[in-house]
Amino acid sequence: MVTVVDRIGQMYRKEYERNPVFTLFLTILIAFFIVFVIAAVVTGGDSIHMVFLADKRDTFMDHFNSIKYSSDHPYTRFHVIYPPLVTSFYTVLGYLTIPFVDVASIEELAPALRSSQMGIMSFLIITLVTFYALYLIFSRIVREEGIRKELMFLFAVLLAYPFVYALERGNSIIMALVFCLLFILGHKSENKYVRYASYIALGCAAGIKLYPAILWLLILKDRNYREAGICAAIVAVLVFVPFVFTDGSPLIFFDKVFSYASANPGFTNLNQIITGIFGEWLGLSEGGVSVISYAVIGTFTLLSFIVILFDKEMKFWKVLALIGCNLVLGLGIGAQYQIIYMTPAILYFLASEKNMTRENLFYVVCFAMTMVLIPGLAAPWLSAAIGVEAYPSAVIGAVESFFVIVIAIALLREGIVRIYRGRSAAHGAEATA
Repeated sequence: MVTVVDRIGQMYRKEYERNPVFTLFLTILIAFFIVFVIAAVVTGGDSIHMVFLADKRDTFMDHFNSIKYSSDHPYTRFHVIYPPLVTSFYTVLGYLTIPFVDVASIEELAPALRSSQMGIMSFLIITLVTFYALYLIFSRIVREEGIRKELMFLFAVLLAYPFVYALERGNSIIMALVFCLLFILGHKSENKYVRYASYIALGCAAGIKLYPAILWLLILKDRNYREAGICAAIVAVLVFVPFVFTDGSPLIFFDKVFSYASANPGFTNLNQIITGIFGEWLGLSEGGVSVISYAVIGTFTLLSFIVILFDKEMKFWKVLALIGCNLVLGLGIGAQYQIIYMTPAILYFLASEKNMTRENLFYVVCFAMTMVLIPGLAAPWLSAAIGVEAYPSAVIGAVESFFVIVIAIALLREGIVRIYRGRSAAHGAEATA
């Protein structure tokens, strides 16, 4: 007699034989999700709220604070850290939403917007449009059929920790990701209008979060200098020209961005990790920590760019992964949602790799561990294990960032070795000739 368990096992084996890479990746995500749900039930929901920001009154407030900050001298009064393009976007949202709230002072504006009908509708509409666009792009890249595609989108995007964290914050990084993916899809198109549209998409991504501009390296890697110049010009226009609509300037903006990035607490990027190790654990001076941090991040970035530009044999998804590693570890503010930038590499990896080799097994596990929902209940144990006292969400971000570091090391090692061997072989051939 065939039981339900037997049927499920047979179905799973069939799926695994069809595409072991995709199936194992999805299995890891689902397994962690089941544990996450069980932990939530056992703790009465405590393990869920522990994975988010400590201040529970701050839910969605990145969105509403951005509207507030953009409504009155964003750069000189509120010192915003967003580029002027997205700041102008939030200014427009302010024109549509602020008239519908009544507050005594601007300090009360953001929570009042979150409590208002027009305010919450603005957030809901933007979120729905963004995720629908993400689904359409996802479907274009990951060519799975039926329930496989739906499950993959559900667990790899909607229920992935970086996305859940970004959504809880109300952060615009998911919009930036949509534009990044549009650029990746179109930057090699033979249709020049599609290519230029993709360059505009990259400019929009940089105009939202600035650092995605390094995806420009994908064009430079192909030695297409004319197209690289056109793309760079479009990105520069979309990043800098919108300053004319604000009270800011590039000098004010970059000064605030870099000071905020260096001061942001956590354990997600290299600066935060180095600060924790050399500053908090070893008691090194702030100046000494800064020197070490700049040296490590500079070396990591330089080596990454060398591999990206000169390793001609590196697979496309690996190039995307190395760029993603830089956006998570070396650039940006080091928030947990930064791990979202690993998504393009994961999608292209799953779309192109079908056989379960040792290498693919390694990347399946590492990629999955950057996205899984880890119960907040596990954070105190993890914190004790690594000897760090921090809020659970920061510890969870550190765990997922660890796997980003592992991926970065593996990719750099592979690329550097291949470049070295290629140069050695070239020198040998010249000597023989």
